[in-house]
Amino acid sequence: MINPFDDLCDWLLDQTLSDHDMSTTLKALTKKLIEIDVPLDRVSISRSLLHPTIGLFDMVWEREDDHVTITKIPRHLVLDNMNLNTPFVDLAKGKVTRVFADLTDPDEVARYDNFPGLAAAGITAYVAFARVFGLKHSLYFPIEADFRGACVSVATKHPDGFTTEDLRGMTRLMPALCACLRVDSERSLAEEILDIYLGRVSGKKILGGQIELGDGQNLKCAIFYSDLRNSLGLSQQLERRAYLDTLNAYFDCTATSVQEHGGEVLKFIGDGILAIFPFDDDENSRPEMCAAALASAQDAFVRAERLSTQRQNEGLPDIEFGVALHLGEVIYGNVGTQHRLDFTATGPAVGLASRIEGLTRELDYSILGTREFATQIEHQGDDLGPHDIRGFATPISLVGFPIG
Repeated sequence: MINPFDDLCDWLLDQTLSDHDMSTTLKALTKKLIEIDVPLDRVSISRSLLHPTIGLFDMVWEREDDHVTITKIPRHLVLDNMNLNTPFVDLAKGKVTRVFADLTDPDEVARYDNFPGLAAAGITAYVAFARVFGLKHSLYFPIEADFRGACVSVATKHPDGFTTEDLRGMTRLMPALCACLRVDSERSLAEEILDIYLGRVSGKKILGGQIELGDGQNLKCAIFYSDLRNSLGLSQQLERRAYLDTLNAYFDCTATSVQEHGGEVLKFIGDGILAIFPFDDDENSRPEMCAAALASAQDAFVRAERLSTQRQNEGLPDIEFGVALHLGEVIYGNVGTQHRLDFTATGPAVGLASRIEGLTRELDYSILGTREFATQIEHQGDDLGPHDIRGFATPISLVGFPIG
């Protein structure tokens, strides 16, 4: 007699070679399990990630709405919650490899802090598994050296709970399911890390195969260039940690504003930032992206003013910087050597933006733009006339914008 769980294992292994994300695989798996009469009502999967800020990637499927809810749990919350009395904590710490509970039994309901809520929701039986996989890393060594991999729980509202065959079959599925999780985790991690270190647009291009030296394109965009003022002086006045906190606070003001207004942060250049707001004829128009670039610059100063007020109470210097805005075409692609590549934007337009930022203090405008940029903005700012810019043969007409 053919065991349907063997077929499901084969199907899961095939999924590791597909392009489906894990939420799609999970939803399809629950459907297949229900078709073979496994009385599923809830499935939860938590997997650890080697990620700068995210600790766990959590997915929950509920039969009631046949929907997968995805939650990214910050690393600090994972660490804060590791003293809770839950199956996940015991599984993650390696105290047990499986948890089974009959939630119609009051003594069983009292075992873990999350069981009363499940029982109140009508859950009659609960089983959870843990599998260790992935590379060891020091991220969670304070908890457990082998805290990596995934925890999977399944629950039912069926009056008779799960059968012995159900439990045996789901145990049989765990290796294949975790193989899917590992493949999806590493794919998601690659996307997340590329997004964080290279930016959303650059990351997608690299994952799409644009990885050879010299690969690239000409890209029309609004350019955002900013520098932290008196960075050298601050590095000498402040202790190392205070200086790095100041630098990160400045980047948080500028880079966060750029990203929230639809821009792409390309580079943190020492104490500066280079970002672009690409436009095309189909989706993002030239005036829209220029307006977004200006809005992000103004928002960055609002954030900095708010943050500087807090820093003054701590005896720390204000966050001061300038922003240059320009409109042009950049060369966007891979530069470097065969063994060390960088995906960035370069060209005369980028050079001009960096030189203009250097004039923000001299002209007493924290936000300066070129006339080309200003013509795309409804409120065009203050005309400052032409200025000689080092490295450029003809004077460049500049416009000053208010910071708020």
